[in-house]
Amino acid sequence: MKIDLGNCYSTLTDATDDEAHWLADYLTFEYVSFGYKGKRNVRYLKMLNRINKTFPSGLTSLIKRVAERDEGFSVEISDTRGAPVKSSEINADNADWLYDHQREGVERVIQEKRGILWVPTGGGKTEIAIGLTVAIPCKWLFLVHRGTLLHQAAKRYELRTGKKAGLIGDGLWSVEDFTVATFQNLWAKRDTPEAKKLLSSVDGIMVDEAHILPATSFWTTVMGIDAYYRVGLSGTPLVRGDKRSTFTVGALGPTIYRIRPQTLIDLGILAKPEIQMVPVQQVYEAKRRQYQNVYKTLIVSSKARNSTIVEISKVAAKPSLIFVQRVRHGKLLLKMVRDAGLNVELVDGKHATGARKTYVEALQRGDLDVLICTVIFQEGVDIPDLQSVIVATGGASSIAAIQRMGRGMRKAEGKTTFQVWDIMDVGDKWLERHSRERGRAYLDEGHHVGVGPIGGHVAPLKVRRRKKKPI
Repeated sequence: MKIDLGNCYSTLTDATDDEAHWLADYLTFEYVSFGYKGKRNVRYLKMLNRINKTFPSGLTSLIKRVAERDEGFSVEISDTRGAPVKSSEINADNADWLYDHQREGVERVIQEKRGILWVPTGGGKTEIAIGLTVAIPCKWLFLVHRGTLLHQAAKRYELRTGKKAGLIGDGLWSVEDFTVATFQNLWAKRDTPEAKKLLSSVDGIMVDEAHILPATSFWTTVMGIDAYYRVGLSGTPLVRGDKRSTFTVGALGPTIYRIRPQTLIDLGILAKPEIQMVPVQQVYEAKRRQYQNVYKTLIVSSKARNSTIVEISKVAAKPSLIFVQRVRHGKLLLKMVRDAGLNVELVDGKHATGARKTYVEALQRGDLDVLICTVIFQEGVDIPDLQSVIVATGGASSIAAIQRMGRGMRKAEGKTTFQVWDIMDVGDKWLERHSRERGRAYLDEGHHVGVGPIGGHVAPLKVRRRKKKPI
């Protein structure tokens, strides 16, 4: 078969019937979603447009490898794209501040032109991004999905390079050689002349927290940018529980570089997590069984579970973060933790950036023992002095579990380890499964996980490892 390689989409230009049928089947992915009542729904992702024979270019190298290795097909790829930067102008040595593992990520992008850099939280993803702009001097667009990430990346770029960064988001629109933009703002202005001018001029895109790409508006935004260099950065790029990570690979390419958390722990760059899951036994007794009702009863309003979280907060190393999914849950825990004699506050999405910063500073100074937060603190918040994370959210998301744990992995003076406390829900089939999924996520990252009561015997967590299938 013959394929013309494009920046966003590639085209099947010639194939036998067997090759064409195989490609259509290979680019069809089955994934499972769960409805409101826990109903299992099977859906299909079809990545090949059967009319114009196009598919996302990030899948091209996988197609060639599998077709030739497993099917015996010959695959010829024609690349007529023009590189925006001469090879003589590209030099990774220009980013001389990078750690060795960060430099390796930059060198892989120079070699491959596109792909995912799988780097754990605290491993310096933003430093790698800035290193790329220095090593490959062209017009770069750095895409983020939170306002806090917008300003952090711009400040870091200006600190490292002495150049001004462009900003698109929070009511700002300025374009420079390195421009940081929120997906939401670009999506809202996608049909304006200024947005069209920007997107047509971009030579390279970098997507921070690349695991978000399966969201429709994010995917559409990225696939509307005909950039030659296409890079994703994330500590959890392909750990979704379904096959929608295929969108991430399709838009950016496969993983071209990965460094494990344990490697950075051994190098003294990250702190080592000490993870304990504390069992809480509960049974849902109401006849009308819907997940939202189970969650409200056995997680948000549960006296037994919340009391356990309070006991954990008393013994957990300080300062500490408690993660909740719902604001109501946070308010209930706020009163209970405060009644237990700890200095505690709650921060959620209604708090402005300045107020969030004030709470974080109070936590780091020691004015607060505990800060209860919603998912707004799962990404883009640096608290190097954090000593423990308490997970009160429940839920099955591997991505969320790893991100919450990542809040504590940044090193500080005298800090080599930190605590992660989670709840092992027992007695309800949904919550038990979710607890196992979170535990499996920790194990898959290479960490030890213990299960046992506070101050009691702790045994190693034993769960069946998920079979890993290449995308």
